[in-house]
Amino acid sequence: MPWNLAQIRQDLHRIPELAFEEANTSAYILAKLAELEGITIQRFQNSHGILVEYSHSSGSYKLFRADMDALPIMETTACEYQSGNPGMMHACGHDIHMTILLGLIERICLQKPQVNLLFLFQPAEEGKGGAQSILAEGLIQSYDVASVYALHVASGMPVGTVSSRAGIFFGIPQEFDVIFRGKAAHAAYPEQGINALDAGFAFISLMNSDMDDLKAEHRVIFHIGKLEAGTIRNVVPDLCKIEGTHRSLERDAHAAMNGFIRDNASLAAAQNGATAEVDLLCSYDPVVNNPELAEKLPGICKKLGIAYVQADPAMTGEDFGFFTSLYPGLLFWLGSGSDYPLHSDKFLPDPACIEQGIKVFEALATQ
Repeated sequence: MPWNLAQIRQDLHRIPELAFEEANTSAYILAKLAELEGITIQRFQNSHGILVEYSHSSGSYKLFRADMDALPIMETTACEYQSGNPGMMHACGHDIHMTILLGLIERICLQKPQVNLLFLFQPAEEGKGGAQSILAEGLIQSYDVASVYALHVASGMPVGTVSSRAGIFFGIPQEFDVIFRGKAAHAAYPEQGINALDAGFAFISLMNSDMDDLKAEHRVIFHIGKLEAGTIRNVVPDLCKIEGTHRSLERDAHAAMNGFIRDNASLAAAQNGATAEVDLLCSYDPVVNNPELAEKLPGICKKLGIAYVQADPAMTGEDFGFFTSLYPGLLFWLGSGSDYPLHSDKFLPDPACIEQGIKVFEALATQ
């Protein structure tokens, strides 16, 4: 009897787990896979990732990937299958992604097409290096992989809609922290202290000036999301921490912004007598869709009765970019029917999009 995919999605939605902590999620997936015949299951040494092999002919493999981890967000959807792990939620649709991949595997096992396929359940997509961890083990590379595929549910797109583009699809995200250290003093005697907050303001001003010049030639985003300084109103703050992110479509623009951060942190600190520490955190490769693979997608959608919309490049980050840097690849948006944005505590895709995703994946796998 075919799986109840809506129930599988609900089960996965109830057990969200953070990056590299997906033990229960992995156990659930393995239990479902054990019900199928004709596949080989392999585990990764350094994570809860799962690789499923379907070999039915000589030749190369197509790889289909779904991400497994959730986000540290308290869910407020009030749905009947709301997260059972307080403070964690599948707010990026990875429960849908995993369900679609399970549904695809079930269909392939039942239909037994004469193709070679790999199915990857990947941990830690949300900024913790999951793709890099998987690829570092070399298991994927031991196969002759001809192409790689993934999808991502999209907010603001109706069910029955797919959107993608050839070339750069998702950009290069970069997270960063900048810490300025000064010297505390009473506000009545500021000359006795070193104001770390002043250094922080100077850094932001310098970055904004450089960004104005860079934006004249590149599509980029520079964003400060958090600034912390001081402990009390009448004391010169001796520490200022800035947390931010920047996004770009080209590697040279990405490198330029990282250079600006380092140089301007040093300059701002010197101007104010402070010291500076720069920590460049998570960054992904851009997702670059192979033109030949991207050209097939509109025709596949038309045959399936699914609306195809040409996409613009997105500043969203996706570690599937590490796969498209190695292999010809294709990532596409899948309409979720939700008007709430990704990472919202109310984001809840319509389960009807599951079948749409499976159909597109199945066509890509077998044609």
